[in-house]
Amino acid sequence: MPGQKLIWAGAGVISLAGLLLIGLGLNGIAGGPEPDPMAATVRRPPKVTPLKVPLKGVAAPMKAAQPTAVYIPSIGVAAPLMELGLDASGAIQNPPFDPPNLAGWYRYGAAPGQRGAAVITGHLDTRSGPAVFASLRNVKRGEQVQVLRADRSVAVFVVDKVEHTPKRSFPSKKVYGKINYPGLRLVTCGGAFDQQAHSYRDNTIVYAHLAAPYYPRS
Repeated sequence: MPGQKLIWAGAGVISLAGLLLIGLGLNGIAGGPEPDPMAATVRRPPKVTPLKVPLKGVAAPMKAAQPTAVYIPSIGVAAPLMELGLDASGAIQNPPFDPPNLAGWYRYGAAPGQRGAAVITGHLDTRSGPAVFASLRNVKRGEQVQVLRADRSVAVFVVDKVEHTPKRSFPSKKVYGKINYPGLRLVTCGGAFDQQAHSYRDNTIVYAHLAAPYYPRS
């Protein structure tokens, strides 16, 4: 991608061992249906551009609805969402590498637009090239993240900050902890690639708040 140097170093695995939900009461959750990547029918919002909605302050929580796609206009992301649960070790499941333009929503957290921290993860790259969040590190404060939902509404978030952190000190409480407003966290890999661990050493985390709901007229 223009202006960005990407490193294809072996299997660019988004190892989420650093995302273990330690101390949050979420380890060991089991049960429920297995994630189905085809369950979400993806419909584009009217434009994959910043939506013209009031963006002052934090909006009131929206009614619960299944998220189906995520859009980040500033970096050209338009990706379907699948549900993610926990693996046997208590870490968040990974989205599959194929298709590379696929992100995942953590189903044991808040749904985007609801009160609480909604978490969406995606790969940085694959063996063959960039993946859905290849340019996530380029997102800036004040930019929009749009999450399309099954009821055809769009939860419009505004970025508060972008954080780069070593996986060994992943800020679990900041990402998964309770908050009293509708928030969003986008997570991918970053930093140098560890050849022995077959994983990147860092994470890029985008924090955002719900700025406005958007309801198309038709």
